[in-house]
Amino acid sequence: MIIAPLMITFSHSCQFGFAFSITRSATNDFNLVHHGHAKKRGQHHRSNGKYRLSDTMLLGHERERTYDSLDEHNDEANGVVSLTIRRELPNATPYEARNSWVEYHWNKGGGLPISILSKKQKHESNVDDDNKVVEWPNVDNYRGEKRVIERTILPILMKERGEYDEATPDAKSVDLHYKVTESGPFYSDIIPGSHHASVTFNSMDSGETVCSGCFMTWNVTFATTRWSSFYKAMTKWTVGTAATTVQEASSTPRLFSMTTTIDGSVHAIDPVFAQRECLEFVFAEGGGLPLPPPIPYGSALEVGRSARRNVLRIPPIITESIVDTKTSDEMAEFTYRLNDPGWLTFPFLLHTHLGRVRFTSNASSHLVIDWDVEIRPYRIASPMIEKLVDMTVSTVLRNIRIRLTEQDAEVVVRPSQGNVNFLVGRTSLAAVAKDTWLGGVLDAHLSDTRSTTEQTLSLLRPWSWGRSGK
Repeated sequence: MIIAPLMITFSHSCQFGFAFSITRSATNDFNLVHHGHAKKRGQHHRSNGKYRLSDTMLLGHERERTYDSLDEHNDEANGVVSLTIRRELPNATPYEARNSWVEYHWNKGGGLPISILSKKQKHESNVDDDNKVVEWPNVDNYRGEKRVIERTILPILMKERGEYDEATPDAKSVDLHYKVTESGPFYSDIIPGSHHASVTFNSMDSGETVCSGCFMTWNVTFATTRWSSFYKAMTKWTVGTAATTVQEASSTPRLFSMTTTIDGSVHAIDPVFAQRECLEFVFAEGGGLPLPPPIPYGSALEVGRSARRNVLRIPPIITESIVDTKTSDEMAEFTYRLNDPGWLTFPFLLHTHLGRVRFTSNASSHLVIDWDVEIRPYRIASPMIEKLVDMTVSTVLRNIRIRLTEQDAEVVVRPSQGNVNFLVGRTSLAAVAKDTWLGGVLDAHLSDTRSTTEQTLSLLRPWSWGRSGK
């Protein structure tokens, strides 16, 4: 009964192996927050709440073809499994690609259905007390520090240890090495000490200047006492999956933008007030979504009331964090992210999810709310994730607008004129808060002037509920 899940989770053991505009670009690991260099290439735009590709490392251009070089080599002789997999990472330098490998593969599982227990990274100097360089095995002689990383893979209890030099950001080639130190109780047929893996990142540019783009070469070798064919097939799949995860996590994210404008002549709303109300509404009350209220924890936000910096949403079991808040005379904004999305937070099959909500007052004193979301979904889940983000953001943005302009408004549900006798003194069946998903659905239905056929067909498009008939 446990063989099937163990074969799947063995994967890692074998790896051994919204109008739409974006006016600001920045980069680092999350360019909505930090500043950095811009990759000025072409842009793709799609209107009306769809996705586009942008123009920096994270808000950047993504080429239309896949960068998946399946140049794979494997060998099976005398129980030895040897595998080489290569990928192109066109949007990352070797240094950035190596950091993505550590973050999304080593620390987060490489897109595989496993859990990781990581020890705190440590540094080891290769310069002894006499200032002499000590050689490390499998690593070029280097004067400086080596970063050592260790982890345990659950549930198979396999332990791995990796090491790499602290390369500079402009390095044209960086590499790292790792090995299995303990194969765990389920894989005693792996010969101890036989496993070795290396991952090399080489710049695509042969000149002196490092450009964006590199080649990743992943080599894995180990020996087994039996079942070498099984290990070979599983290693090819798991290392291939992990390599694709690193490729996707290093790519340009998809950008979704949505904007709404509140007439200042009717509702004069200060951006800072709108920011505070939005944080309270979304991160303390749930944003009107048809889910249980979130569970806030962590430190209190200075710009909020009861909202805190982190929330736990169930379902799914996923956490969100406020990354940054900013205010000025004419603008206020906050940036948030989903923490560690993946297989364990289904349906959020993403590598990264970063959002920014900005409130600005224009020359006509109108309040403009811009909601931008950057996502790097798993390739197999891209259509589902894009539609999920579209549904969620459009619903919450609609609810925020109602909260700011029609606070405490309700949608009153009344029976038809021929069925009022059973109310027994009451004038309505129910009253639902208008700034909720259900309130939006009922409000749209009550004001819907479409034919019965069109309304019936709309039942097959739940993502449009609450916005139809308007």
